[in-house]
Amino acid sequence: MTSRSRSDEFVTRTYDHSVDLFVRESGPVGAPAIVFLHGGEHSGRSWQPVVERMQHYRCLVPDLPQHGESVQPGPFEIGAAAAAVAGVIRARLGTARVHVVGHSLGAQVGAQLLATAPEVVDRTVLCGTIINALPSPRLTAPLLGLVAWISRSVTLRRNARPVAVPSVMTDDYREDVRLMPAAQIAHLVEASARFTFPEGLDKSDSPTLFLAGSKEMRLIHRSAAALARRMPNAVDGVAIDMDHDWPLLCPDLFCRTVDGWLSGTALPSEIALSNLGRR
Repeated sequence: MTSRSRSDEFVTRTYDHSVDLFVRESGPVGAPAIVFLHGGEHSGRSWQPVVERMQHYRCLVPDLPQHGESVQPGPFEIGAAAAAVAGVIRARLGTARVHVVGHSLGAQVGAQLLATAPEVVDRTVLCGTIINALPSPRLTAPLLGLVAWISRSVTLRRNARPVAVPSVMTDDYREDVRLMPAAQIAHLVEASARFTFPEGLDKSDSPTLFLAGSKEMRLIHRSAAALARRMPNAVDGVAIDMDHDWPLLCPDLFCRTVDGWLSGTALPSEIALSNLGRR
């Protein structure tokens, strides 16, 4: 187990050997529970600014397989990651349903969870979800892995720029990225690129909000709309003037958005729903 970071001091940190995942937990045990699923190359630590603002919920924040302190061997697989998260939910909450919040790769895992373990999911917010990214991901994944490796320093500088992100979070980002081998990045890119509509998604009745930042690429907007159309109780929307990392860089807005969706109350004015309306 790696050394404890200052950004982890507000949570209980445990390794769940039954599913082989490292989990951070905070908030009242009897409160409604949220599972937060982080993006690729990061870990559960990246959710700290959000979790600190959501302490009226019981917050479960796993490090996904191959990330952070969940250091299993083998390439990353979205299906296996969703199964492990479902195992955490069942182990900690029994038969209760949990809210799910996911970003980027974590949103893909969340969508898979909706399809393969709908019985554990209540309401859901998934941001920056991508489907059908590449026509031939097996051929292009090694190249994309190299691009991802080269672009790490750019990603870190972008994440560190806003004053809302504490310096310790910048250190966490850098440490999460540094510990990930180049071959593992290629596996992540391939898994993400191969992700398409999970079989069974149309059977999930969980009220789900698929969000894209207005400054994100069109593929993410198209993915959000397509995913929402597949589910009976889903809607897609846009976070105005936001880019891909807005859930982490604008935690106040993101928390108000999540709180609004999970409680069934009004969303912030910065969130514009599609013309399908609120379901």
